[in-house]
Amino acid sequence: MSNTAFYLKYRPQALDALIGQEAVKKILLSSFENNKLSHAYLFSGPRGSGKTSTARILAKMVNCERQESRDKSQEKTVLPSLSTLATSRLPCNKCTTCLSITDGSNMDLIEIDAASNRGIEDIRSLRDKIKLAPTSAKKKVYIIDEVHMLTTEAFNALLKTLEEPPKHALFILATTDASKLPQTILSRVQKLDFKPATTDELLKAFEHIVKEEKIDIDKEALKSLAKKADGSFRDGVKLLDQLASMGAKITTEIIKESLKSFEFENILELTRDLKDKKTSEGLLKVSQATENGADIKEVLLYLMDVLRNIVFINNGLGEQLVKKNFTEDKYAELIKLADQWENRGLVKSLDILQKSLEKMKFASIPSLPLELAVVEICGAESAQKKLDVRSEKLDKQSLPYDEGQISNIQPQDPISNFQHPISNDDIAKIKEKWTFVLETIKPFNFSLEALLRSISVTECSKDTVIMEVPYSFHQRILEAPKNRDLLESILSDILGRSIRISTVLGAR
Repeated sequence: MSNTAFYLKYRPQALDALIGQEAVKKILLSSFENNKLSHAYLFSGPRGSGKTSTARILAKMVNCERQESRDKSQEKTVLPSLSTLATSRLPCNKCTTCLSITDGSNMDLIEIDAASNRGIEDIRSLRDKIKLAPTSAKKKVYIIDEVHMLTTEAFNALLKTLEEPPKHALFILATTDASKLPQTILSRVQKLDFKPATTDELLKAFEHIVKEEKIDIDKEALKSLAKKADGSFRDGVKLLDQLASMGAKITTEIIKESLKSFEFENILELTRDLKDKKTSEGLLKVSQATENGADIKEVLLYLMDVLRNIVFINNGLGEQLVKKNFTEDKYAELIKLADQWENRGLVKSLDILQKSLEKMKFASIPSLPLELAVVEICGAESAQKKLDVRSEKLDKQSLPYDEGQISNIQPQDPISNFQHPISNDDIAKIKEKWTFVLETIKPFNFSLEALLRSISVTECSKDTVIMEVPYSFHQRILEAPKNRDLLESILSDILGRSIRISTVLGAR
């Protein structure tokens, strides 16, 4: 087998080699043959769907030396079929220009990663240099990947360039999230939507590679690989390369062992657990993901993406914004799941998950923010109801006599007072200051602050505040010496006396 990485070796070098994307191919071919290419394109679609490959192919097509010969002779030909374009038309992939674009050495193809070069200075530099004529090619081609990552100032600078581009420039913007682009940019580009490849399309492509590389793999294993690639040719080929390097026969079991990730089906199950308020099941799935080596941040982002797409579906935008990013069977699953969610619950859940994402970078236990988010989403309603019931009980306990009996009450001694330790006023004061407690703790310990959002204060005596926690691992964290000292110090300041905390495990 070759030492070249498969995803590079088998990267499409002509439009007919692209996996799927029939609509994109037809539009580009028609525009090219009729000399009506736009000066700026936006390629939008999920990762691994061929956006950058298509951009490089288009750069070859407009600069191929065979194209120059055609222009000079002004030959008139019938539009070729997709199956014969690469060999009979453009790009030729043999001339100096095509080869230099393929190997990345062409000076007139400028690729910019907006995720790393997102500032206004980077775009200003581009704007200054674009005025210069191409070094050797007919056109300068600028490919800006992940363009949605640009800052507002950078977008404004880019807008001026798109409004009055020189004739020798072609812009190709690529993004996985076109919704984040300003309307001013969208109105000045031709947008082409890339869809994830179907399982059958990927299977056919992988079969070709397996044959060329003489890889020993079970037929069922190859089908499993095509399915798990999730519409991304690049991701699937990378995994095939990784498995082939092992030198052993690739089986379905080996693929399952290698894919230690949280898959679409797992995310759907977790989403159902959140909807059904199944706290234990949700926590178990997060724990299993961690044990299997999945990146917990990726799990959280995946979960947020699914809920976000359900929001689109529930608001009538499924066909427009969601369907193109999923295979037919997965989109059907999302439709079913959307029927179970209401907008209010989705918004609340996404807000909780967004906050947990922000806390994740500071968490001493990587999975803790997501675990607490699961507890909060599943238990927020029941916990609030429980707290309201307790507050009602406390109100009654603080007024044991009606107004007609007050005159007969005799003063109680301190011991008698201690026998009735619950102080509704103190609990009310703590509840009123709870935001202050969280904000004070947050700079010192993000994990503790996140945990405290899922507890409830149940009792308060002269020197003790009792907190109810949903899980035993919460108890262990709260009772750690540093955490205990910090919380006791803040509560003591609020109540104006020395306070110690005690925790109890609540009923689930």
